[in-house]
Amino acid sequence: MSTARDLVQALHDSDAVSASLGISIDSVEAGRVALRMPVADAMANGHGLVHGGYLFLLADTAFAYSCVSLGRPSVTRTADIAFLAPGRAGSELVARAEARTEAGRTTIVDVRVTQGDELLAEFRGHGTLVSR
Repeated sequence: MSTARDLVQALHDSDAVSASLGISIDSVEAGRVALRMPVADAMANGHGLVHGGYLFLLADTAFAYSCVSLGRPSVTRTADIAFLAPGRAGSELVARAEARTEAGRTTIVDVRVTQGDELLAEFRGHGTLVSR
């Protein structure tokens, strides 16, 4: 039987986007995942801040990995993000995801994205199981 780490690693190994952005796995437990992503200069928007799309992408990836760590491969049905502080190029972002609810075909996961000790964003994703 596959462990939560095995399930997440398999998804990560097939995720070309994560690989291209240098996203790495810090930790995995069933329902909990922590990821890291370095912020390149090319990720800055016109204000010189990390583009919100990258914060969302990292949070959404952590969401997906959290779902699969439970043996519930899911796609995002809906997601909300609150941007709380700006990120800076040259830093490293960390996303910590925690599954909150599993009900039928739905999984709800909360993700916090930080830069050092600063909270940059909070994300809540609602996933639907992938049909096979």
